[in-house]
Amino acid sequence: MSDLKTTKLFKYHNSKNAKIINFAGWSMPFSYEGTLKEHNEIRNNSGFFDVSHMGRIELKYEQIQEISSLICSEIVSLPDDKALYTIFTHENGNAIDDVIFWKFKNRFILICNASNTQKIENHLEVNSISFKNITSETSLIAVQGPNAINKLSQKYTIPESFHTFSDDEIFYARTGYTGEDGIEFMIPNQDLDDFVNYLETLDIKPCGLGARDTLRLEASLPLYGFELTDSISPVEAGLKWTVTNTSNYKGNSVIENQILTGERKYLKKFIFKGKQIPRTGTKAISGNVNGVVTSGNISPVLGHPIGFVLFDSKPPSDLVEFDIRGNLVEGNLINKRFLN
Repeated sequence: MSDLKTTKLFKYHNSKNAKIINFAGWSMPFSYEGTLKEHNEIRNNSGFFDVSHMGRIELKYEQIQEISSLICSEIVSLPDDKALYTIFTHENGNAIDDVIFWKFKNRFILICNASNTQKIENHLEVNSISFKNITSETSLIAVQGPNAINKLSQKYTIPESFHTFSDDEIFYARTGYTGEDGIEFMIPNQDLDDFVNYLETLDIKPCGLGARDTLRLEASLPLYGFELTDSISPVEAGLKWTVTNTSNYKGNSVIENQILTGERKYLKKFIFKGKQIPRTGTKAISGNVNGVVTSGNISPVLGHPIGFVLFDSKPPSDLVEFDIRGNLVEGNLINKRFLN
């Protein structure tokens, strides 16, 4: 893996005997003491993820109108010191990337997926958006879990949910992608060791990308490259709630037509009580509508397989059959979150 990028915590991960994998061109920790243990640590206590592989791009406040024309969510009227989850869209309405904006009084921080950082940079350049990539000079640490806020409040000012805060050179937001409360910190590299040492004094332990994936799936959250791609729109991915931009933006007419007519793909959540797991790529069918599993795994909390399946059109019922090793096995589609 010598040709892969590494975060500033790479030596730390190795010192903790982390299992290292290739993720989007980065050497990243998959697990330390086991995915299930780390999953439960986040659900019941607290832990932290090194997510420094994700892109961090600084944008100018003066170009807010131009930025607005590239995303499906309302950002112009968004109050300062707020975070916004949104999606960059193509002219065809499909997703370029799902991202987080941190909006401060004089700048934006854009956080994008590691696999899409170059694609987002190219998109910004083509659309004359000035930017500065600050990925290499900063680190991004996500502290998550029901006890995270109480522990962090001993030292840090805690913003409200989906609000941001800056303290000298540290920028952070009360956001995350696990379904639990927590804060994501963007920290100058020179301060990273002290920060991680402080987390350890709080008994906040490192967790790997394996747990991060099971946590986000259990929390009904999409993952780019699976539930969102260049061939899926925000509406098709079940993210109609992100479509709040009332101004013209790329692909808005296509997206509005999908909402109006219902003629589109449909991403649905499923539960499965069988022993096998309908994993990514498994063919599915509901009535006469074909689909394919985008993500599937066992939910540690629920104790049975769950996942997403993308259908060619609206499925006629909540019954779904999965083709597992040539056998059709029944599951059920649900219209609520996996975890309440």
